[in-house]
Amino acid sequence: MKLFSIVAAAALTASLASAQTIRAGTFDKPSIVVAFYGSPQWADTLKAKRAELEAAKKANDTQKAKDLEAWGGVQQELAHRQLEGDAPIANILAALAPQLPDVARKAGVVLIAPDLPYADRSVQTVDITDLLLDCLHANQRTRDIVRDLQKQEKPAGR
Repeated sequence: MKLFSIVAAAALTASLASAQTIRAGTFDKPSIVVAFYGSPQWADTLKAKRAELEAAKKANDTQKAKDLEAWGGVQQELAHRQLEGDAPIANILAALAPQLPDVARKAGVVLIAPDLPYADRSVQTVDITDLLLDCLHANQRTRDIVRDLQKQEKPAGR
């Protein structure tokens, strides 16, 4: 009888552990890409780079000017590739990193995952796209673009 009680207790414990729900925050990557590159934070970055470029030109530092112009082209290409889903969004996540714990707290999630290709029934996904848009100070125009993007049918594999 004692063995039966131990086995029953172990089975109950295993059952309770497997029934625990894990809340995971997910988001629409293209929406966050659009919001990031339309954000005041990104505008400040571009303003600083433009000022560096003007200073380099005034100082006749052609190599620095050339490097800064190349940087701009690389950033534009990266943004296009990220929007298409062909490049990681590591730079965007790094910019958002300081705010992610607060986003997780507000959403009541224990993790945030840009991709969640599989989760069993113990995982409940919570869309945190709007909270991230708030972090990026997305204006109404950006939010309208994001809503239109989300309405479009996404290509397979994204």
